[in-house]
Amino acid sequence: MLSRAGALLLVLLLASTALPASAAYDLTVDPRFELLGVVQQLAGGGDAGDAPQYRQRATERFAAFREHPAVRLYADLASRGSREAAAATLMLYYSAPPELALKDPDADIHHLNGPDEAAEMQRFIRELRDFARVSDFARFFGENRAYYAKLEAEARRTLGTVDPAAVIESYVGVSLESRSHYILLPRRGSTLSFIVPYPLPPANAGARAFDVYTMSPDFGSGVVSNHVWTEPLYVFIDPSFYYFEKLNIPVPEEFYGADAARCRAAGPDCVKHCAVVAILRHLNRKAGLSPAPGKSNGAASPLESRLIDALSARLDEYDAHRDRYPTLWDFYPRWFSVFEETAFPGRAPRALTVPSSPKISRTTQFFDPAAVAALLRTGAR
Repeated sequence: MLSRAGALLLVLLLASTALPASAAYDLTVDPRFELLGVVQQLAGGGDAGDAPQYRQRATERFAAFREHPAVRLYADLASRGSREAAAATLMLYYSAPPELALKDPDADIHHLNGPDEAAEMQRFIRELRDFARVSDFARFFGENRAYYAKLEAEARRTLGTVDPAAVIESYVGVSLESRSHYILLPRRGSTLSFIVPYPLPPANAGARAFDVYTMSPDFGSGVVSNHVWTEPLYVFIDPSFYYFEKLNIPVPEEFYGADAARCRAAGPDCVKHCAVVAILRHLNRKAGLSPAPGKSNGAASPLESRLIDALSARLDEYDAHRDRYPTLWDFYPRWFSVFEETAFPGRAPRALTVPSSPKISRTTQFFDPAAVAALLRTGAR
């Protein structure tokens, strides 16, 4: 039987505009991240959460390896938050332990900033590989498969039979051409997410699909409204924002205003975050879900709060006129006007457009050189 959250999501999916089923998801306890969790625990990090007995089993099983170089190196990485997060996302590029083999030698691991950080992470991988071998981590993981299966089953009951990315596809009207991987972390901690290859043009030209990873200790009903949907949204938001700005916003400060342009220059996610939170509000509302607490549903500043409210209000028009706006891309000229209207109240907003050709129906069109050339050529007329 579906949970209430799963049932409501299913209603949303069935009631939405039908698209070809291209997205899919899997949900599992991943040995790569559980190896990382054991090392984190030995380094004094993490939280037992709702699984103190499991944490105790790990403590007893790996006590003899508390001084292993992998543990000491992890403690050093954890003292610098950005490096700890990089160590976690790095695992996505490697096979299961104990081999931890790089899956693609040509992978663009772009969150490693410079040769020093790359060398540091290579050393960490070598030490993790050794830790997994000498501690016989694979045996521990196998001994706890029944516990992991229980956690996975509980999370799946919450999600029901719904593919969250498919719900997003129905709302934005564009195929994400992605697969979502939800990695369940048995220990309480931060939620991390990443997309491979990252969908920010002009890099990764020719990309045909995207793997979306969300690593979280909780996929319960309170998180459906946040972490399960947020990262897949960026598969569409990142490339569409890039090309809409390229076509319509040559001077960001003259469009976004000084404050938003300054925030955007410091990190483009400043304005994208506002758009994503506005969309989440509408997905949550249609599904009957309350937003989970956290930054993904909140605002980091009064400016973001005003933008989120205005963007959400403008999406009411999109919801009411899907016959006129079959995709969110088609609605972008009306939606993006919110930024200028908020920054320059009383000023007549400029005319914004999206080319009528090519019709954007798939996110990979933003990475197809021929489609991009046609998009920019048509937009320049």
